[in-house]
Amino acid sequence: MKKTTLILAALIISVTTFAQGKYGATPEDSIVCIESLIYKDYLKSEPKLAHELWRTAYKTCPQSQKTLYTNGVKIYKALAKKEKDAALKKAYLDTMFSIFDQRIEYFNERGKVLGMKGQSMLSTKQDKEKTFETLNEAINLTGDKTQSGTLVAMMFTTINLEKAGKKTKEDVVKMFEKTLAICAANKGGRQTERYAKAAEKIQNITSPYLDCTVLVPLADKNFEANKANLDWLRTNVRLLKKNKCYKEDAGAVIYGKVAEAYFALEPSANGAAGIATIYLGKKDYTKAIEWFQKSVDMSETDDEKAEYTLSISKAHSYKKSYSQARTFALKAVGLKKGWGAPYILIGDCYAQSSKTCDDGELGRFGAYWAAVDKYRKAKAVDASLASAANKKIASISSRYPATKDVFFFNKKNGDPYTAGCWINEATTIKTK
Repeated sequence: MKKTTLILAALIISVTTFAQGKYGATPEDSIVCIESLIYKDYLKSEPKLAHELWRTAYKTCPQSQKTLYTNGVKIYKALAKKEKDAALKKAYLDTMFSIFDQRIEYFNERGKVLGMKGQSMLSTKQDKEKTFETLNEAINLTGDKTQSGTLVAMMFTTINLEKAGKKTKEDVVKMFEKTLAICAANKGGRQTERYAKAAEKIQNITSPYLDCTVLVPLADKNFEANKANLDWLRTNVRLLKKNKCYKEDAGAVIYGKVAEAYFALEPSANGAAGIATIYLGKKDYTKAIEWFQKSVDMSETDDEKAEYTLSISKAHSYKKSYSQARTFALKAVGLKKGWGAPYILIGDCYAQSSKTCDDGELGRFGAYWAAVDKYRKAKAVDASLASAANKKIASISSRYPATKDVFFFNKKNGDPYTAGCWINEATTIKTK
């Protein structure tokens, strides 16, 4: 019954479409084609039967429908993945790539299909240079309409070639610019989210190549053309900040321009922090604190608030306002559990106060003892800081007084002691 229905359908279709040959070269081919196109019903339940029917349809009526090609790629990719015999695996993959080529022959869309082919070449570890050629042609043909997956694949391929010594770091950076520009051109379109994720992935995989020697001249060269481009500004603020490019004079200048332009278009916690960092570099700590506070106020999560609050603490420590530095460091601790960095900063403030807290007796040592307490606290709550904390403890403990020096004041190792001065904190006596 089912076969009879299919035959009738095939005859009807063959009468209306035979001239175009969409369902085969002859009426008989059209019947075979329609019967074979039911392969889709068996893709999951009977993959072997689906494969046989697909092959018949592919041979008989290659112009029938695009899904014949998308499903064919899936079939042969799955076969290659399961196959252990190297020769047979290669044969399956070769067939898969030929399916892409035949799709172009019958349905055009050369740029789009080459992009998909290049992605498959990358995922199945084909020749790097041929993969690059395929993806490069795809991008040149489709331009700003290049699929997001093709852009990511091109970035991976370019980096693979650089690692193989067949591309330079400059080539990687040029491709980074090109692919990101296409992602930015698709903002606001139907696939905004896909391109945003692609841009993020491209930035992540390229980050090892983006140090300040590359980023600063790149940002400087492109700033005028992109000072109203929100995506470009956001990306460059993040990259310049991540690499601390503001520490050098040239980097500080362009970072300042980018950060201020970014904040003007999209006031945000990150943008305010960018401007604060500029002032920090100029040692204008009051202004830096003001802008970091804006970052705190605009932050959406406690983790973000904690980071910016610690930045305020650091700015206070740079201007030697140690009491304020401690206040904000403790605020940061309250915002982010299991975080030892604020305790490290407090310890540093204590250690740096040893001279000003010297009372002629044990005062300066009290600052050291209190500092070590904080370093120990840091590694106790945050194991990732153990190494850094231990180095600081080793350095400070070398400055401890000898047992005889504290004995002079009727004290001994382990006795309670209150560190005076602005610290005003209970600790214990520690000797060499």
